[in-house]
Amino acid sequence: MRGATVQRLGDGLDQRPFAAARERKTPDSGQTLLEFALMLPFLLLLATGIVEIGRAIFYTMAVNNAATAGVEYGAQSALTMVDAHGMETSAINDANFAAMTAHASYGCTCDNGGGSPAEACSYPIPGPPSVCQSISCPNGQVVECVQVTTQATFTALFHYPGLPASYQANGEAVMRVRR
Repeated sequence: MRGATVQRLGDGLDQRPFAAARERKTPDSGQTLLEFALMLPFLLLLATGIVEIGRAIFYTMAVNNAATAGVEYGAQSALTMVDAHGMETSAINDANFAAMTAHASYGCTCDNGGGSPAEACSYPIPGPPSVCQSISCPNGQVVECVQVTTQATFTALFHYPGLPASYQANGEAVMRVRR
């Protein structure tokens, strides 16, 4: 290798990154930063709105699931059917919200064999508990049903002009008592 020259770097650092700092600035080089600064409030408002919608969906689903947990407790047997406090406690414990309320009740109706057993019970339950002993169904059988209605109020993180500061989520579930 005669005549070949070897170039050594003094301290081993390449000088390329500093070349970008010496490039000439054009008159529109700050335009992107200005556009971003102008759009940032709108992007943050959009992100906050998405978070609020997500919270509303979460609360609504939790309140509906709590009502379902309450009727599942009450539909276990004839003993749990009359335990309204147990159904309400089960619903409140499922949602785990401080501001949620639950109301449980039971009643009777006729199943005329028109569909599945679950279709005999519908919201609201038609008869009060005292009707269960005196009801007679000429074309079917008497079925016992439980229902739980839940309600929770949640406050929005940010108040938007023209929208309410708090929202109410409602849930309801009805189920036939297992025998």
